[in-house]
Amino acid sequence: MGKMKNIIDKSQYDVLGLLPCPIKVPIEIGFDEMINNLESECDFKYLVEGNANYEVMWMDESSYIPKKEELPKIIISAGVNSFYRKDFRAKAIEEKYFKEVKSIEDGKLIENDFSDPKGNYYIIALNHLVMAVDLTKLNNRNIPTSWGELLNSSFKKEVAIRGKRGKYCETTLLAIYKDYGMDGIMKLKELVGFGGHPAEMVKNAGKGIENSPTISVIPYFYARLLKNNKNVKIVWPEEGAIVSPVTLLVQNDISNMLENVVNYFTSEQVQNVCKDAALPHPMYYLEYLKENNYKLNWLGWDFISNNDINKLLPKLNKCF
Repeated sequence: MGKMKNIIDKSQYDVLGLLPCPIKVPIEIGFDEMINNLESECDFKYLVEGNANYEVMWMDESSYIPKKEELPKIIISAGVNSFYRKDFRAKAIEEKYFKEVKSIEDGKLIENDFSDPKGNYYIIALNHLVMAVDLTKLNNRNIPTSWGELLNSSFKKEVAIRGKRGKYCETTLLAIYKDYGMDGIMKLKELVGFGGHPAEMVKNAGKGIENSPTISVIPYFYARLLKNNKNVKIVWPEEGAIVSPVTLLVQNDISNMLENVVNYFTSEQVQNVCKDAALPHPMYYLEYLKENNYKLNWLGWDFISNNDINKLLPKLNKCF
């Protein structure tokens, strides 16, 4: 294993796609095919990669806000990351860094809670978190059916969330804070005894292993790998599965050649890849939820506008 390359030289690429693990390979393959089918020589530099290798987005740790020309022309990133920072959003929106990408399905414009009212951010896929409960460790306790029940439960130090000390899953922390305030975060702190990658949590679930979590908060993509495991119950919480968005940002002034890239990332081909990997486009999701009566717990644009995410997250992480 080479050393992880944490910081990307942002001026190096015109297109930067940092993708969640489950969709990385098929999207990369489709992207390469699209490049090979271009009528003329590709004149832009690109990196399409799994985001796990690049923990640090450019501005996470500093107060520096990149100028428009310092950013790739097209960016795909996962989670509520530093592009959602209040100061970055204010500058990018005011100075019109990005243009609106519209989702037109069957000639209809799809408007939903995930459509950015200001038209800068386009969500191409929803990663959503549910609970996986290890039944071998329940000891006659009730299974929580909601985030609220989990927070008020007796599972002290028995819960796992993605991440490690100082850097836990931002959407979990923000969603709990949104609904239950600092009080909810303090309750969560008492419950969390494990961090790490969801793949590890899935590997140990339902095996009665000592020193492994009773309840893991994991993406549905990983949870569904456990659906035939009779020692595990998957709980879709009543207030909704917590949503982590995969976001597309497209600068205003892009070349015709780069329009091909935008068309690819908003294409049915990519939508199908995401859907198959259980990270569907909002449009598919809302249809599915209508039929199945499940909810999604999305922070929402008001929360994002009203909170200074990059100051709030370190404060929430510090509790752990």
